[in-house]
Amino acid sequence: MPKSLSSRESENQRQVVVLIDPSDSWGRSVIRGIFAAVNQRHRWNLLIAPRDDEWRLRVPRRWKGDGIIAAIRDPKTAEHVRSLQLPTVNVSSWTTSGASWHWVSTDDDRRAKMAFAHFRERYFSHFAYYGPPSQRYPDRRGECFRKVVNEAGFQCEMFTMPSSRRGWSIVNQQTLDWLKKTPRPLAVFAADPHPAIQLAEICRGAGIQIPDEIAILAGDTDDLLCEVSDPPLSSIVLASEQIGEESVRVLDKLMLNKRVSADSIFIPPISIINRLSTDTLVVEDPHFAEALRFIRKHAESGIKVDDILQVVPVSRRLLEQRFQRYLKCSPADEIRRVRLERVKELLVSTGNSLEQIAEATGFRASSHLCFAFRKATGQTAREYRQQFRADAESE
Repeated sequence: MPKSLSSRESENQRQVVVLIDPSDSWGRSVIRGIFAAVNQRHRWNLLIAPRDDEWRLRVPRRWKGDGIIAAIRDPKTAEHVRSLQLPTVNVSSWTTSGASWHWVSTDDDRRAKMAFAHFRERYFSHFAYYGPPSQRYPDRRGECFRKVVNEAGFQCEMFTMPSSRRGWSIVNQQTLDWLKKTPRPLAVFAADPHPAIQLAEICRGAGIQIPDEIAILAGDTDDLLCEVSDPPLSSIVLASEQIGEESVRVLDKLMLNKRVSADSIFIPPISIINRLSTDTLVVEDPHFAEALRFIRKHAESGIKVDDILQVVPVSRRLLEQRFQRYLKCSPADEIRRVRLERVKELLVSTGNSLEQIAEATGFRASSHLCFAFRKATGQTAREYRQQFRADAESE
């Protein structure tokens, strides 16, 4: 069993090792959250990302510590951490049987739902998951996306290949063979920015147009990779700093031998950064597409249907008919839906009041926002915010 600190020992400065790779945006963000939480509330000495002679994240042999926060992604790292017999929090999504640590990681189910909603807002009906074998992400990430797609009544193509074959040229060729069999236009959810940029490079080399033929959404954000990709990659913003902060809270309880109510805590993603890799609408009707673009751009400014008719050269009746044909709703319904999606994003990602959010999203007053939100979702805006933040609240 992991060792715990006595009350007397807890008065001294604790030694905590952070086995998280700081070479990407996700790792740096989690470490930043850990540092912020420790700096505010604890007297801990942090040992950040120590390496062994083979450049693996490993705790030094003579290090005498009290706890571990780690991104455990492979059996050897798991064995190393387990052998130390210290209170441990794992911030990766990788799981293994018989583990004695706690998890604080991203909610993959909510990430999958966010990705699917992003593609459906662009009216895709063909979907795929792209995640070549890697220790960076678990197979479950793809299974979560496929489940969401299937439950909505669609099919999801899955890129698969033996985990033992990871060479660049092998992955490229198998990806090309896979793409030849997939329907178009295709919405691809990539496990994280690394396979996303690889897929973009493969498509560019094969003359496949992004996003018109294949749209790509990365399951995580990397400031460098997503920006330098051609085209730049849309990506999901994870609550990485919150994961770091929450891992500190859980580890503190473990080291004090206090009860932690759940072995696993899942933090929902924050939002999606829209870049060129998904900047498309799968609609053949140019007037309908123009109306949709106008709604996406101006819904938060309080537009009405008459404003759409000022820029789209069709009659109100024809506009209504086209929205019913393609979306099974009215233009006013779509304006309201887009506003409410922005409301959801602000409820989760900011601490803004309902009055501030109403003003920012085109509602005349917070009471109008609350009425529309409850009618659309079945819960109040405050309940929605509480639901998404529940995992981060102190027990």
